[in-house]
Amino acid sequence: MGSAEAGGGSLSAWKSRQSIDALWDQYLAGMPDGHFYQTSMWAEVRKLDGWQPLIVAVTLDDAVIGGFQILTRSKSYIGKIGLVLKGPVVNSEDPAVIRFVIQTLKSVAKSSRIQALIVQPPDRDVDMPDLLLKSGFSPSHLEHAVKNNTVVIDLRRDEESLFMSLKKKKRQNIRTAMRSGLIVREGGKEDLGTFFSFMLETCKRQQVKPSPSSLEFLNRVWDLFSPTGNIRLFVTKYRDEVISCLIVLPFGDTAHLWKFGWSGAHPRLFPNEITYWEIFKWARANGYSYADMGAVGKELADAVWNSDALAEGDLKTYSRFKLSLGGEVIRLTEGFVYFKNPLLKRAYNFFMPFIIATPYLKNKIPS
Repeated sequence: MGSAEAGGGSLSAWKSRQSIDALWDQYLAGMPDGHFYQTSMWAEVRKLDGWQPLIVAVTLDDAVIGGFQILTRSKSYIGKIGLVLKGPVVNSEDPAVIRFVIQTLKSVAKSSRIQALIVQPPDRDVDMPDLLLKSGFSPSHLEHAVKNNTVVIDLRRDEESLFMSLKKKKRQNIRTAMRSGLIVREGGKEDLGTFFSFMLETCKRQQVKPSPSSLEFLNRVWDLFSPTGNIRLFVTKYRDEVISCLIVLPFGDTAHLWKFGWSGAHPRLFPNEITYWEIFKWARANGYSYADMGAVGKELADAVWNSDALAEGDLKTYSRFKLSLGGEVIRLTEGFVYFKNPLLKRAYNFFMPFIIATPYLKNKIPS
């Protein structure tokens, strides 16, 4: 696909020819900023939603040093779009290597006739954003595609310190759950149906759309992620009754608490608090450094970062629940967009800030 010289060696870019690329996935798992969104396993799952994957690996003297996975899909209002979440991933601080990866990314977008390429670099990459801007990318305003805030638990401490980092009320609730005899155990694929029904109930209570929206999607995730140990399902029971479930996607040094479901039963026994606590313990005991509890709303994240008083409504949200478990709001790397057509780029840069600032127009943006 392309080649260059850097770091005293030869850089080359290669398209993967395999639907499941174990070597690429292993490379990501060994990287501090590797994420399951960039794996070939995740790409296979997203085919159910109409996305088509393309993996490009960059090698330095035949050793993988970086790369990216693009998911592509056609939209009626623009044509083919591309999505690179948590990538490109580059195992080098050499600007020449990073520039080569970005140039390869642009070349692939052009040759694949991608009209708009949305990119969110890895969470811990401090160099990529500036280099993307210098390479012709524009800041993204597409909040539905790029989540900018998450809540993370640092597991690199002893269990007592971890427990004391929880809010006092949550510690009391967990002790109540323990005294009541609630048990958290690992489940299996046979529990996915129960989990899905609980997730639908939870989404209904929170008045949000369920994601994923089908049991087929969950079964596909399980089939692809379980052979490598990158999925766990935890089930919380009271006596013989299952009342909550949580799916964890452990990858690299992070246990991603991916999807949660609660039947709504026995709230005074605090099944949700003990579910999360037992997963923190499990992740710590199995060598993970972090537990990522997932995205939180921008308004709440801004309030936390600005030390503003939280509104009463915020105290009852799922995002607020995550914060009460000792989590820290982490600002993720901002997203960027690359346009093949320079006129489209100019129109986007001119009109999009105005559209985002106008609630009525913002709500009309297709997802």
